[in-house]
Amino acid sequence: MITALLLSTALFLGAILSHLSILQRGHEWLGKSDSLATKATVSLLVLFSHLIVAAWFGGGFWFGNELGLGSFDKVSAMGWMDYFYFSLINITTLGLGDIYPTQHLRVIAGVEALTGFALISCSAQLFWSMTKKGDKQ
Repeated sequence: MITALLLSTALFLGAILSHLSILQRGHEWLGKSDSLATKATVSLLVLFSHLIVAAWFGGGFWFGNELGLGSFDKVSAMGWMDYFYFSLINITTLGLGDIYPTQHLRVIAGVEALTGFALISCSAQLFWSMTKKGDKQ
């Protein structure tokens, strides 16, 4: 359990730091230009950031599985796409349930869902500021 918490904490910190760094770059770009092209670019940057975070956690699930912290309830062996898919579904808090972790990997899944909620909120704030900036013209 301690190992799962430590891994979860490292993934959380890595995800938060990378996402906030990318959002900061987006804010800087928007400060220089509020054109539609800039807003589209920043939107793609936000998407890219969320995909990076999902990949971080997907790798974390693989690593946790390799450490023996748990596994996934799935008939066939998990490949990289399965880890990424589960992570992407989990970080959006959608949680379809077709793949689910067992044992201590559930801790990482819970922390990922909380992380995803926080990051989606940060991204929403950036989108809100983009629309508000356009309203002032």
